Amino acid sequence: MTGKKYHRLLERQLKKYLPGYPEVPQEWESLLSAISNSYEHSDNDRVLMETAMRESSDELMAKKEAVNQMLARQSQVLEALKEAASTLFPDRPSLENEDLLQLADVVQEEIEKRQIAETRTAQSDQRLLDIIDSLNLGMARYDLEGRLTQVEPRFAEIFEMQESAMIGLQSCDFSAPIDAKEFSRIEFHITSKVFESTYLNTGGAITWLLCTTAPLYDEAGKVEGGVIVVFDITARKKLEQEMVEARKAAEAGLELRKTILANVSHELRTPVNAIVGMSALLASTDLNQQQRDYLKTMRFSSDGLLVLIDDLLDVSRIEAGKVELGEIEFSVQDNFSELTKALRIRAEEKELQFEWNLDESIHLRLLGDVHRINQIITNLIGNAIKFTPTGKVRLDIQLMGDSNDTQWVRFSVTDTGIGIAADRQAAVFQAFAQEDNSTTRKYGGTGLGLSISKRIVEMMGGELKLTSEKNVGTTFSFQIALKKALEAAPVKKEFNPDLQGAHILLVEDNKVNQFLANALLFSWKASVDISEDGQDAIDRLKEKEYDLVLMDLQMPVMDGFEATGHIRGVLRSNVPIIGLSANALNGERERSLEKGMDDYVSKPFQPELLYAKIHGLIFRS
Repeated sequence: MTGKKYHRLLERQLKKYLPGYPEVPQEWESLLSAISNSYEHSDNDRVLMETAMRESSDELMAKKEAVNQMLARQSQVLEALKEAASTLFPDRPSLENEDLLQLADVVQEEIEKRQIAETRTAQSDQRLLDIIDSLNLGMARYDLEGRLTQVEPRFAEIFEMQESAMIGLQSCDFSAPIDAKEFSRIEFHITSKVFESTYLNTGGAITWLLCTTAPLYDEAGKVEGGVIVVFDITARKKLEQEMVEARKAAEAGLELRKTILANVSHELRTPVNAIVGMSALLASTDLNQQQRDYLKTMRFSSDGLLVLIDDLLDVSRIEAGKVELGEIEFSVQDNFSELTKALRIRAEEKELQFEWNLDESIHLRLLGDVHRINQIITNLIGNAIKFTPTGKVRLDIQLMGDSNDTQWVRFSVTDTGIGIAADRQAAVFQAFAQEDNSTTRKYGGTGLGLSISKRIVEMMGGELKLTSEKNVGTTFSFQIALKKALEAAPVKKEFNPDLQGAHILLVEDNKVNQFLANALLFSWKASVDISEDGQDAIDRLKEKEYDLVLMDLQMPVMDGFEATGHIRGVLRSNVPIIGLSANALNGERERSLEKGMDDYVSKPFQPELLYAKIHGLIFRS
């Protein structure tokens, strides 16, 4: 049978390998049709594939171009990121070789660092705010024009305003009292300053503020404004004012006490001066034994009064800081020999054994305030005698240290007396204090001696120490430094008073003191006129010339200060004037010299001292 038309590739094969083609066997027809269909399908598939491949190639080229463009853009972005990162992170020079992923890691790392830093800064700022809040401080920020830009709650509270209402305010918006020059306005400085300011609150009262200002800087380091921290110090100011008023009151009290002490001193010393003077005159007369015993009792009582007065005055001087230590050359042996003579007599009157021992290693002559040392030793031994019913009292003077020009000397006073309980030992050094009230009633005394002695020892650089056992005895001791002096003793001049030919005006209102002074001056061969007040003295000086005036300071009509001022100013007289006063407070001598007097002597006075001053002024070259 003749074959139908098959696919061209199949027909080519049939023509080549099947003889007689296009004639084909009947039984091959179905097979050849199937093969021809397969070739047809294969052609169709190839066409489709070629079409697909062509289209895919075009799409791939387009994608490639897009990718190339994207890579170019990414390269530009990467370079821009590197440049920006190099600016942001100058401490990382390796950024030039980083790829995009590494750069992203770097940026992420830096972002995390900065987030941590910002968190810490925020925490620090919060801590600062917490501290400011806990300290009750008010804080605000302001710009270069001095306008508030941020206000913390406490700042607004201090000024009794809302925070939002304060934004934009300037320092001139905060009032201060206009009529009070000492009050200042609050100021917003662009510099660091600490100052006090005031604010007139809604109640019309003054609020005092302690203000601190400081500049604020921007990221470029330029000042962009300032910050102010305020603290309400009104309570402190009130306390300061109260303290000022209290100090004034205390000073007024001290001045009043000084006046009272001056009056007490004068009123007590005037009669005591008479007792001492009359006792001295009486002792120079012929007396029987009974009269001498009476005189001895009178002298003992007057000495006790003087000790009481001096104790009171010493307390006042020490508290006022007006006690000045002197530096006097003295013989150690002679001084303490004389000092212990009177104390020995007092001990023997109580049938007590008295001993004193001087270390032979101590320099023969020393420099120091010997009068204050004697005052301390006298007080300590006097107390020991007073509080020792039986037994003995002993003074030891020991060398504790030595150098080229200084010796450290320890003074100890030991007794076998009643002792002091351990819980009362500290109290005995307090002013007006004794072990208990029964001690005061039984033994007497003011309780001032130990307090005064302790203060004087401390002024000398030492410490007054106490060891005691109840009903066994007590030891008081102190150690001070004393300078060495030349060992050659000065020649002591014999007291042989002679004021022959001297004409002296005695200005004194007290009759007893007139009598005593006149008796002394008469015994010194001087001629004396007496005035009872300053005005009478001035009248006498107008009529008669005198070689010297002894001027009491406290008198009726016209006192010694006013009279001296008149003599120097109105009469223009240069007559020597010596002030006399029973007021032994510090400053009396200085005041006398300031008023124009030539010298000053406190009563009761030693005759030798008064004579030396009179003789020096009258017969000075």
